[in-house]
Amino acid sequence: MNILEILEGTGASVPQSLAGEQIAGIASDSRKIRPGYLFVCLRGTKKDGNDFIADAFARGAVAAVTDRETDGEGVIRVPDACLSESVMWNNFTGSPSRGMRVIAVTGTNGKTTVAMMIREIFRRAGSKTGVITTVGVLSGDDPIDVGGGSSVSDADAAMTTPDPEVFYPAVAAMRDAGVGTLIFEASSHALDRKKLDPLRVDVAVFTNLTEEHLDYHGTMEDYFRAKSHLADLSGTLVINGDDPFMRRLSARPGAVVCRTDPPGSPGPCSVRALRVKNLGEAGIEYLYSSRERVFPVYCPAPGGFTVQNTMLAATAALASGVPRDAVTDALSSFRGAPGRLERVTPPTCPFSVYVDYAHTPAALEALLHTVREMRSPGGRITVVFGCGGDRDRSKRKRMGAIASSLADLTVVTGDNPRSEDPSEIISEIVKGVDREKPYAVIRDRREAILYALSEAKPGDIVVLAGKGHEKYEITAEGKRPFDEVKIVTDYVEGGRIP
Repeated sequence: MNILEILEGTGASVPQSLAGEQIAGIASDSRKIRPGYLFVCLRGTKKDGNDFIADAFARGAVAAVTDRETDGEGVIRVPDACLSESVMWNNFTGSPSRGMRVIAVTGTNGKTTVAMMIREIFRRAGSKTGVITTVGVLSGDDPIDVGGGSSVSDADAAMTTPDPEVFYPAVAAMRDAGVGTLIFEASSHALDRKKLDPLRVDVAVFTNLTEEHLDYHGTMEDYFRAKSHLADLSGTLVINGDDPFMRRLSARPGAVVCRTDPPGSPGPCSVRALRVKNLGEAGIEYLYSSRERVFPVYCPAPGGFTVQNTMLAATAALASGVPRDAVTDALSSFRGAPGRLERVTPPTCPFSVYVDYAHTPAALEALLHTVREMRSPGGRITVVFGCGGDRDRSKRKRMGAIASSLADLTVVTGDNPRSEDPSEIISEIVKGVDREKPYAVIRDRREAILYALSEAKPGDIVVLAGKGHEKYEITAEGKRPFDEVKIVTDYVEGGRIP
């Protein structure tokens, strides 16, 4: 593709000497540069791509695209390098989402579940879907490799929304396979760095906003500002009106506000859940009520948060023209997304073990409240959890307090410590633990899981929180395989410990 076509819409001024160049690829990592490539100079939290321009040219780059005051032969200036990278990849892949129905889901918690619910609804309606979530990138039922596997967690730089060099080619593969509906999770990092700006989103879903990623955003206001940028890219906005942050978007054009609180509660409301029943492990049911329609909803996925999740998914689908029957049929058979309150023990096991991705204070609190509603009389709750390294440290003490206040036994352990000392992370968590309640500190996560299982009695529930669908652990030495579901399975099947 000609360099002028790739740079169209970036605001670049291309020297005449480069105007006829044909581009073979784009990279923002100089190590990935091949002859005929464009090099995009991005500034990250640890490294600055501008420091690697010479290396990129030595590897055969045609030009370097930067937003810094940098001169030199082959250097092209743009107003915003991050935005330009996204525009370039969108151009290079032929604007792949054009002609698709595009639905984006953002928020702190619930993104994956809501996205997968929407996928099931559209599949039931007969539309071929493509999804980009932390648990998988799928074109129809076919996985798309994003760098070692189909989960975004498999990518070299794991993140909720992949970088443009992964995102746009994945959407192009979906387009070529005949996908009509694209559903993806939009992270605050991606929105802040304008990775999604070339898209026109038909429906945007806003789940909630709780404390997370403050190591990057600094304040909750800046975090909200990043999330709300999705509204600037979108037509219809489906909003969780129970959440005070997301409710602030209700005045935006095209906003549809979903609420589960009682009728008469102050604030705008477009859709409300009436006659809500929590059925424990059997799921939830309620009456979906809006000005246009009223109908019953049942979903076997347990948890009070399933009410709001199903409302958001149903409203997004209905706003896209999906028939009501497809909505209710899909939700009535949806048992949850992988690693989201997923039971991993068989019915014959005398106790239950669940894995969940909860890694924020709000998510852990909601998870444990749900599990308390599910337990049988006399049953105890054990939670095994840790906090990720190189991430927001302020949540660690709070999560320790939440765990010990809602569980009968708290086991504090490791969870992707990355470059940090796991013992230091654990000590910060333990500062919040109620020392009058039973708790244990076991640094090795495998040993912590085995301890929790050995303590479980008939009727108990063991919750492994934080990793969910992940099949790896990240330490200072790098990423290594770690499958806590297999640890549980081997234990239950007779103590065949891996």
